[in-house]
Amino acid sequence: MFFEHIGFPKDLKCAGVWVACVMAVVFSACLPPEKKAVKNIRTGFEDPVTRRIYDLQDRQQMDSLYLYLHADDPTYRYYATMAMASIGDSTCIDSLRPLLQDRHRDVQLACIYALGQIRSERAELPLLESFDPWDSLSESTARNAAILEAIGKCGNARYLHAMATVTTYLPTDSLYQLGLANGIFQYSLRGMVDHEGTKRMIEMVVDDRRPASARLTAATYLARTTGITLDTLVPELVTLLRSEADPSMRMALALAIGKSGSELARTSLIGLFPLEKDPMVRTNMVKGLSHFPYPDIKDVLRSAFQDEHPYVGMVASDVLMTTGDPKETPEWLLYARSIKDPWVKAALYVAISRMCPVYLPVTRTAVQTDIRRAVETIPDPYVKAVYIRALGKFGWNFPYLLQLWNKNRVPHVKTAAMEAIRDISDRPDFNTIFGVSAKNVRKNLAQYFLAAIESGDVGSMATAAGALRLPAANYRSLIRSDSTFRKAMNLCQLPKDLEAYNELAQTRAYLQNKDYQARKLAYSHAIDWSILAKVKANTRAVIKTEHGTIILKFYPDEAPGSVVNFIQLAESGFFTQKSFHRVVPNFVIQGGCPRGDGYGALDYSIRSEFNQLSYDRPGRVGMASAGPHTEGTQFFITHSPTLHLDGRYTLFGEVETGLDIVQQILPGELIQEVEIIY
Repeated sequence: MFFEHIGFPKDLKCAGVWVACVMAVVFSACLPPEKKAVKNIRTGFEDPVTRRIYDLQDRQQMDSLYLYLHADDPTYRYYATMAMASIGDSTCIDSLRPLLQDRHRDVQLACIYALGQIRSERAELPLLESFDPWDSLSESTARNAAILEAIGKCGNARYLHAMATVTTYLPTDSLYQLGLANGIFQYSLRGMVDHEGTKRMIEMVVDDRRPASARLTAATYLARTTGITLDTLVPELVTLLRSEADPSMRMALALAIGKSGSELARTSLIGLFPLEKDPMVRTNMVKGLSHFPYPDIKDVLRSAFQDEHPYVGMVASDVLMTTGDPKETPEWLLYARSIKDPWVKAALYVAISRMCPVYLPVTRTAVQTDIRRAVETIPDPYVKAVYIRALGKFGWNFPYLLQLWNKNRVPHVKTAAMEAIRDISDRPDFNTIFGVSAKNVRKNLAQYFLAAIESGDVGSMATAAGALRLPAANYRSLIRSDSTFRKAMNLCQLPKDLEAYNELAQTRAYLQNKDYQARKLAYSHAIDWSILAKVKANTRAVIKTEHGTIILKFYPDEAPGSVVNFIQLAESGFFTQKSFHRVVPNFVIQGGCPRGDGYGALDYSIRSEFNQLSYDRPGRVGMASAGPHTEGTQFFITHSPTLHLDGRYTLFGEVETGLDIVQQILPGELIQEVEIIY
């Protein structure tokens, strides 16, 4: 009855599973009673024991943390369990298992979250055993919904179909609907897709009786997931796109509709584009049109390049690059010369450089002349970097790109030049471009990459190391010496240069046909609890930019280490005149890199703090990282809901006012100052 009720396959009713279920019930029943009465969980870190637990989490001292999983006080059990969620070590699964039956619901939910975050199939059975199929009084609804999401993070593929075909949940069962949506979405992030799951997600999107949170997750699934078919439901999605008030939903719907490739989808996106008021939605409408033939979308692309918001034109460049007709390059060159916005103009030149065919030599020469002139004359290093990217779209620019790399000292420009050389190396049509010279060019590029690795410039080292791992290039046959990599790794200052170090180590292992394991950072930065003690509900960070002010509120109870780190950096003046070095239209703006190219850091790192908050709306503030527990100075602010970041990047704050300012930031624009107001 248990398996039928929740929709799991009947063939799972084997003796072993039933014995495990019975043993779990017996085990939980035999747990010793608490010595003290159950209290409410106390959020915050005024309690020295809670701070002690968090310090153990920071040091990842799991043996000591295990003791607190059995504490009388549920506050300590809760924070010890959440520590396991952030550490993510599968060896703690058996120790967490009893807490699925904890007397305190928040501890149960923390345990479910932690088991999902560990992302191991070993967590699957404990989660299934904990599911309550007889929840007639809705006492286990929140727990069951959390289990559905956790199964999506760690469950076997067969449970996806079972989850997708559950019929016992009503559209008005808000938590169950959200749990189902989250579970199916989490499966998709692991590359597991089921037709019934897609069908369930479409039902959620078009049915306004479902909770808004579940509908947004479902719409995000339809927008992001590859290999799904939406053709027959385009009319319903188009109707919703026309009527939906929430711009976040419209953003996702625009991408989902475009993926269908149907005539109705094309005409709808084209017709609604000039009527849409929100530039983020217009940006996604242009992205959605990338699935259609160039002649059908050419006019909209021209309009996009003239849009009042540069993000729209920047995205249109990517669409043109993948869909454009090479024969029309001369027309687009003239058009690019007429564009006033420097960012849109530079982005369009990237597309034109990629499009221009060999049978238009005059145009090809003109395009490359324009681009080189821009590289030599434009003072803004971030706009210059876009033109350098354009140079990387024409293969024979590789000697000139090496000259740029050699003579530039601005990290962002230097890294951009090496990235452009990497892009040439990575082209699938490499042999066609270079013909009989391909072998010699490949040797030259190998030497370029080795020179970058020997340079000591971490951005160049990381980029070049990654380029050498392209299997099709077979650099393994061209590079014999291991000493270059050993010396370069010794040049890296840890923890500051961890990203470059790991890229070098991975390439070294690849060239030697050996397995690779990323180096993990040791504990290096204690939380200053005296700073956290000053953080109150009304504490704010005021980020001043040339466009206006962005005001952030913090989540100190969920991510104290990240909040304290951000405040320390702000109050030391670190962020002053640092750039927003990375801007991805309708995704994030990212700042806080001391180099300005994304490879910079200070001489410490902080730990990841994965919590149950969600990147479910624009303006969420998270810590950038090069993997778990590698955070330092770089942070990002989202343009739109980014649910795929949940549980993977520390979420520690949110934009309270100034989201419109966030959506105006362009690459390289400076943080004038960050002020902390208590």
